Amino acid sequence: MPSRDGTRALDLSRVRRVLVVRHRAAGDLLLTTPALRALRAGLPSATIDILVSRETAGLLSGSPDVDRVLEIDRRSLVSQASRYAGLFGEGYDLVLDMVSNPRSAFMTALTRARIRVGYDLPGRSYAYTIRVPREPVGPEGPVARYAPEASLDLVRAIGIEPRGLQLTLHVGLEARAAMDGWLLGCGLGNRPLAACLPSGTWATKTWLPDRFAAVMDDLHDVADALWLWGPGEEELARACRARMTKPSVLAPATGWQELAALIRRSSLLVSNDSGPKHLAVALGIPTVTIFGPTNPRAWQPASGPHVAVEAAGLECLHCNQTRCPLPGERHMRCMRDVSVAMVVGACRARLCEGAGSAA
Repeated sequence: MPSRDGTRALDLSRVRRVLVVRHRAAGDLLLTTPALRALRAGLPSATIDILVSRETAGLLSGSPDVDRVLEIDRRSLVSQASRYAGLFGEGYDLVLDMVSNPRSAFMTALTRARIRVGYDLPGRSYAYTIRVPREPVGPEGPVARYAPEASLDLVRAIGIEPRGLQLTLHVGLEARAAMDGWLLGCGLGNRPLAACLPSGTWATKTWLPDRFAAVMDDLHDVADALWLWGPGEEELARACRARMTKPSVLAPATGWQELAALIRRSSLLVSNDSGPKHLAVALGIPTVTIFGPTNPRAWQPASGPHVAVEAAGLECLHCNQTRCPLPGERHMRCMRDVSVAMVVGACRARLCEGAGSAA
């Protein structure tokens, strides 16, 4: 019988091939790295594969905790069909589904692995031999905790202990050299560098562009401003830069490795709650993050040079809504009530502490 809570003792001595399924957002993939580290330590002789979305594969370049990164293009039916067929014949002994949506559950079931671990969610139970609660629940409902704990729950369920919550990211020499040269060509590097990424995956967790511009203007006396952007975000970054009265620099088009190389050279990243913020966390770069519909307890490490800035006194905070349902003056209050002064104060505190690297 399948185990609902993963408490039964497991014999892992015969586990030779492992698959981790984590084919979603880039930030979520980085938040899985503590689980990958624990798996590598707990199963040192096993081959560990991970299935990711094609656009996020660069985040695991050079990782010592995985042997092979498998890519899937979620927009291509041909790519999906090919990957499904491959999973059927790979001979995995253990699969950990760290997404546990209907598609990933189906892929997990296709592997026919002896041990299949996933979250205990409706409609997925057929896919897993071990089912784990998605989140702890207390007397007042779900208990918020730092996101890596969720993937570590699947690792704990097979009897492997965590090896810390630190996110890991390897930035390759080629990306470092390319971005170091670009920064030098822009005349950057002699002063602290404040990087800003004004975009967000949800409209509800995206602060106002003119306020980001005002923050970067205010910091000009202590740091150079660098505007970061990803696919489809260049127009917003340019618009923010155009609102400034002080000089600033727009980053070039980058992949994940190049973006990480730029963040690595920064003294601070100020942003919405988004994937690149987790790159900064993994690299030990101080962050100032504006929160509203998402909970910093879940998306911010409990320690380190990181500050969460959010409005006070709103009952609707941490609603997790991708669209604000409130009308009139209540609409998007969680973002509108965060002032420029609040964010500037947090940024200056981080810069004055001298954390990060301007070298």
